[in-house]
Amino acid sequence: MKKFWLICLVLLLLRGEMQAQSYRNRNKSENQWVSVGVKGGVSMPRMLYWQNVALSQLSQETAFRPTGGLFVDIPLGSVFSVAPEVMYARRGTNMHYLHHSGAEVNYSMDVSFVDVRVPVEARWPIVSWLQPYVLIGAEAGARMGGSIHMDRTQPALMDTTIAVGSANMSLLHAGVFAGLGIRSKVELGSRDLLLKLAASYHQGLLDTYSPMERQGEATASNVNAYQTTGLRLPQGLELTLSIGISLGARQDDACATFARDRYRHRGSR
Repeated sequence: MKKFWLICLVLLLLRGEMQAQSYRNRNKSENQWVSVGVKGGVSMPRMLYWQNVALSQLSQETAFRPTGGLFVDIPLGSVFSVAPEVMYARRGTNMHYLHHSGAEVNYSMDVSFVDVRVPVEARWPIVSWLQPYVLIGAEAGARMGGSIHMDRTQPALMDTTIAVGSANMSLLHAGVFAGLGIRSKVELGSRDLLLKLAASYHQGLLDTYSPMERQGEATASNVNAYQTTGLRLPQGLELTLSIGISLGARQDDACATFARDRYRHRGSR
């Protein structure tokens, strides 16, 4: 029995060494080029009402909003990459609930931001076209605009929309995110086409209530669902597809290289 388990251990070690050698050979041949491209998808935003019992108990409906931007993928060896990006993102929430007065209330917040994000990716390169990865990163951005809308039925009839600005929304955003994805590299002529499909969860760290509201310089509107107790932190899920092209190009056309060498040799006479 001991011999059997010893043989099994040796076979496992040999198999692991063969896989490791194959992995090393694959990484030597894989191009580690910087890629640039576009990124787009959908986000499902919501708000975390921290230390506000009334608002935290209200259900938030799923909303789909577009997101997109530009990215640069910078390999840091065969496993890690850093991929800074500039993204357009929309944050907010959708609520539908019954007010204690008996009125049905619809409340929505839709705010646009421009973010700078820096995700760090760790991938498992099974083959060039199948590389699962995990990502983690930080983001910071600035508010661009948006609106807050509320309508409610009798006996507290109301239908109003207010613009988002310094009176009701903080200017700056900062947060963290983490997610999972799949990378794929495909040869496209002399360059590599990079595809990335990812799902990430984002959590804001800065309160979105404005300083004017906190200091009493502006009155909170839509008072049934819009109040400044506790913290209002943005969060949500994003599903994105990234498409990039490598900046480097392979020089594997032997005939073209030979022709250039002949031209240089002739010009030097």
